[in-house]
Amino acid sequence: MVGGSLTLEATALGPALVMRSAGGPVSWSASLLHLLGYFLVQFVIHAFRVVRWQPLVRPFAKVPLAILNRDGAIGFMGVFLLPLRLGELVRPVLLARDAGIPFGTGLSQIAVERIADGLVVTLLFFAVLVQVPAAALERAPEVQVGAYAALLVFAGATVALCLTAFARGLTIRLIDRTFGRLSGKLGQRLVGLLTAFVDGLRLLGSPLAVLGFLGLTAGYWLVNGAGYWLLGLGFGLQLSLVGAYAMMCTLVIGMMIPNSPGNVGSFWYFVLLPAGLFGVDGGSPRAVVFALALWAIQLLQVTLFGLWGLWARGRWLARGG
Repeated sequence: MVGGSLTLEATALGPALVMRSAGGPVSWSASLLHLLGYFLVQFVIHAFRVVRWQPLVRPFAKVPLAILNRDGAIGFMGVFLLPLRLGELVRPVLLARDAGIPFGTGLSQIAVERIADGLVVTLLFFAVLVQVPAAALERAPEVQVGAYAALLVFAGATVALCLTAFARGLTIRLIDRTFGRLSGKLGQRLVGLLTAFVDGLRLLGSPLAVLGFLGLTAGYWLVNGAGYWLLGLGFGLQLSLVGAYAMMCTLVIGMMIPNSPGNVGSFWYFVLLPAGLFGVDGGSPRAVVFALALWAIQLLQVTLFGLWGLWARGRWLARGG
């Protein structure tokens, strides 16, 4: 900020970075303890992602958790840094090379994760929006449109998945007569995606294992949103836990569209989109720096872990794999 000063000061939240404008008032402050706390939350989130991946891989090969952790770290870095969701291809490529699991099979596992994530986050988003007064929602049409678009997509996906599970032949005929008429390739891709997801869940072995996978998915997103709330406290934002989950859900739904390299720009926009619904001025310096810190800490964590994964994999290959 022009004419401002950034200092380290003791505050009620502990040591904090404090930005003051030229006239003296505090523009924003960030508790170092909360910044560190959110960084540590990223370790828990990484663990959830790796542990959730394991049961999807287990039916095809006995891959040690250490390899999944290493290759997962590289893949998660790829998802964050590469544009157009190209990073989703990294884990299937590594799994094919390191564990002999065919690329198509690995890609189907990613499809299982993404659809499960979409269903859980969309349900969570609507649970959050129920807490917002209707009058306030009317002032945020973008949030409503995003919520209903996500509901339409994933409710339709849920119906299609149920049909695929219990009446696969009927589902294939319906897709051929609808999407298949628009594009044969599109119809084939939809059938492949649906069957991959259903077969992936079946390979988990039992309804209890499926519930465990979905439970890990829910836990992953609950911890994720709680991290947003924790960091918001560190910036002195009057952000409720519900508001933190709204920010997370808006970001996740917004990032379903092809993203820029490193999620630059789009990340900050979608995080702050619902801020006004929860009494936070999304255009204030405090909120903007909060969004930048959220992005920077996630970027730092996935990059450090990804670089470690590349180093560890290089050593593993040097020893003969």
